[in-house]
Amino acid sequence: MRTGGGKKAVLSRRRGRVVAPGLAVDGDVSADLAERVLASSGATDRSTGRMEILLLVAALPMFGQVFHYLIDAGPFYYLSKAWPFLTLPLALHGAFRLSGRHHPLYAIVLGYVIGITPALSMLWLGNAFIDAFGTTIKVWPITYYFSVLSTLALLRPSPDLLRRILLSFGVATFLLMWLLWLIVPRTHYAVDATQSKLFMYELERGYRIYMPMVFGVLSLLYLVRRMSVSPRLLYVALYLAGLMTMVLIFKQRISILALLLISAWVLYRNLPKLPRSLVTLGLGIGVLVLAITVLIPAVEALEKSLGNSLSIRARSLSLAFDYMLADVWRWLFGVGSITRFSAVTLFDLFGTDHFYLADIGWVGIVFEYGVVGALLIFGLYVAGLRDAYGRRARAPERQLADPRAEAMAAALGDYVLFLLAASAVYSAVFTPGELATVTALLVYLRGFWSTQAAMGPRTTLQPDEHVPVPGRGGVVRL
Repeated sequence: MRTGGGKKAVLSRRRGRVVAPGLAVDGDVSADLAERVLASSGATDRSTGRMEILLLVAALPMFGQVFHYLIDAGPFYYLSKAWPFLTLPLALHGAFRLSGRHHPLYAIVLGYVIGITPALSMLWLGNAFIDAFGTTIKVWPITYYFSVLSTLALLRPSPDLLRRILLSFGVATFLLMWLLWLIVPRTHYAVDATQSKLFMYELERGYRIYMPMVFGVLSLLYLVRRMSVSPRLLYVALYLAGLMTMVLIFKQRISILALLLISAWVLYRNLPKLPRSLVTLGLGIGVLVLAITVLIPAVEALEKSLGNSLSIRARSLSLAFDYMLADVWRWLFGVGSITRFSAVTLFDLFGTDHFYLADIGWVGIVFEYGVVGALLIFGLYVAGLRDAYGRRARAPERQLADPRAEAMAAALGDYVLFLLAASAVYSAVFTPGELATVTALLVYLRGFWSTQAAMGPRTTLQPDEHVPVPGRGGVVRL
């Protein structure tokens, strides 16, 4: 392989390695071998075929767990439950044939939550083996980190194609919400969540559609990123329209609050220094005045508006703490969980059926997985945030040339922060596939694709990233 001036390009000696069947070379490699490696890994201008696009369109909602709790979706609901096992070959390919710096962390977390925690639930809660394994169903989507990486490595979609697919799903989310809101009669809304997880009625919030919002929120965060670079009125109008849809139809308070918080942080972070200082001063004065005149008198009204939701969470927190603190090993390594099919019930343990681990945030994680498990799961968020905001992510060679694709990559990082903010109330293992999928997309965009784009199809390989060599049975470590 040749670069400008006729000089040969070689692989870096710093951890650079080419792995192929029966071959492992460190340091300098021949020009012919390096050229074959780059040709096999594909140039950045490679077009994605129609079938590959259809595969991405079909797979991304499953990886994002869109249908995972929607009993209304019929066969898609059951397909979503089976998806971690159906895509296990992809996960194994991603785990053993690809390589990356987050692989060890994800492998350790999977070993802990799928291997150790069920055994502890048999010890502490008296679960049978089948019941103990059944409690791991919700955490198997963590394998999507490997599955999505493998899918992207095989299909190699361009950043712009990924952006268009993700935004299309976001637009479809909001349009479908309004369509269902207008045409579905109120008689189809259910009070009992076992009858419908999509059309719900609650005394405090009234009628609402509990639409999976992974692509909807991601599209709004994309608009925020576009606003921070080019504050056009169209972006503001679309963002406000999406936010209004969430307030009027979705009505999930914590998600809306987390979205507003992350949106404000992104806009504030991209302000010039002087306006940022003025905004900080204004916000400080505004918060003080608001606290004295509005917030303090509104506490009692807020408690009333939250109704049973707050009292049930408070009761769940109290029961969880009492049970954990009875034994140091319980809060250190967790006690596991049970399913609704288990021989042991929550009523047997706590004398009440109103105990919901999914509604008490990280306390529920500590209850189920212990402090050790909670730290490991928190590490998954840190890994995603490093790919979003870390020094390597901010390096010029990691930035995408297309500002629209770069905005989507930044929005993916913001979505990790959104998930972390929401996890203060909602369980981090409620839909862990969202975090795993977004992190894999970040690794792909900030790692393989941005590095290849910076290098061009024929130039020197750089260390620290790993890309597949399709059809050659190995990986290239960049």
